[in-house]
Amino acid sequence: MQAVDDLRATRRAWLIWAVGASLYFAAVFHRMALGVAGLRAEQRLHFDHEVLASFTALQFLIYLAMQIPAGLAADRIGPRRTLAFGLVAIAAGELVFGLAHSVPPAIAGRALIGMGDALILINVLRLTQSWFPARMGSLLAALTGVVGALGQLLGTIPLQAALDGPGWTATFVGSSIATIALAAVAFTLIRDRPPGVPAPQAHEHAPIGQTLKQAWSRPGTRHGFWAHLALMAPFQVISALWGAPFLIEGQHFSEHRAATYLLVTSAGFAVAGPLLGAVADRGVRAQNRTLLVMNALVVALWAAILLWPDGDAVPHPLLFAGFAIAGAAAAGGMVAFALGRRENPPEAGGAATAIVNCGGFSAAIVALEVAGLVLGGDGTPDAGQFKLALAPMVLLSAIAFVRCAQLSRQRERNLAAHATA
Repeated sequence: MQAVDDLRATRRAWLIWAVGASLYFAAVFHRMALGVAGLRAEQRLHFDHEVLASFTALQFLIYLAMQIPAGLAADRIGPRRTLAFGLVAIAAGELVFGLAHSVPPAIAGRALIGMGDALILINVLRLTQSWFPARMGSLLAALTGVVGALGQLLGTIPLQAALDGPGWTATFVGSSIATIALAAVAFTLIRDRPPGVPAPQAHEHAPIGQTLKQAWSRPGTRHGFWAHLALMAPFQVISALWGAPFLIEGQHFSEHRAATYLLVTSAGFAVAGPLLGAVADRGVRAQNRTLLVMNALVVALWAAILLWPDGDAVPHPLLFAGFAIAGAAAAGGMVAFALGRRENPPEAGGAATAIVNCGGFSAAIVALEVAGLVLGGDGTPDAGQFKLALAPMVLLSAIAFVRCAQLSRQRERNLAAHATA
C-alpha cells in the first residue's frame, strides 16, 4: 500500500475532500438545527425543557453509540458507501421530524439524524488519510471543521428566517430533499482511495477487539479523546441546544439576537480553524500548547459567565467572548483528531478517529441531560437555574484540562527520549 507520507495533494484529492466536506456541512446543519428551532419545537409538539433535552441527548447518544461502528466501517467498508448511507439516514430523519405533529415521530426523526450524522465526519477524515500526506492531518481536520461551522451558520439566522417565512414543514422537508440530492452527488464522485492503491482485503484487518485495544493503547489516541472532550463538549451543549434558551430566557435576549450570538460561535470556529490547524501541524509541542491554551480560555470565560453575581445581567461583552471562544475552542477540538492519526497506522485510522470523537459527545450527553433535569418542570427557568444547569459543562472541560496537561507532558517526554536515543 502506498505510504501516506508519499502522497501528494492533487487536484482530485482536493475535489474528493471538497465533496466530503460538503457532506459534513449538511450533517452539522441538521445536527444543530434544534439550537434555533428548539423553543419552536416545544410550542409545536407541546413539551417542556426536560423533553427537549432528551431529544438532543438521545440524538447524541445514538451518535456516540455509532462511533465505533462508523470507524470500523470507514476502515473495512470504505467511506464512499458509508457516507452515502449516512446522508440517506439524515434525510429520512429530517423528513420524519419535519412532518411530525407529536413527540414519538419527532424523536424517531432525530434518532435517524443522529445515526446518519455519526457516519459522516469519521469517513470524511478517513478520506483525507487516504488521499493526502500525513503532515497535512491537522490542517485538513481544521478545514473540515470550518466547513462544518458554515453548516452551523446556516442553522442560525438563515434557519430562523426560513422558519419565520416558509415555515416549519417546508423548511425541514426542503432540507431533506436537498440532502438526498447531495448523497447522490457524493456516491457518484467520491472514491475511497487514489488510483493504483489496492483496497485492503478482509484477511488484512486485525480482529475488531484487537484493533480498538491497540488504538486506545497509543498515547496519542487517549490524548485526542480528552482534548476532544475538553474542547467540543461546551460547543455542543451551547450550539446544539442550550445557548439560545440561556440567552432568551435567562438573559432576556430576543430570538434574533440570540441567533446572532450562535452565529458568533460558528464564526469563531470558522476563523480559528485554519489558524489552529496550521499551528498544530508544526509538531507535537505546538499541538499540545495550542489545545491547552484553548481549553484554558473556554473554561475561564464560561466560569466567569456562570459565576457573575448579577445573574440575569451578565455583561454583553463577556457573553459575546464566551460564545466566540466556545466556537474557537471547538476548532481546536478538530485538531484533536490529528493526535490520534499521528500514532495510528492508516488501516486503524477510522477506529482511532472514532475513539477520539467519543470524547466530546460522551461529555455533551451528560451535560445536556443534567441541564434538562435542572431546567425541567413548569414555568420559565431563571438565570440562576440556567447557570446551575450549565455548570457540568464547565466542570467536565476543567477535568479534561488536567488530564490533557498530564498526557501532554508524557508525550513530550516520550518525544525527547526518542530524540536522544
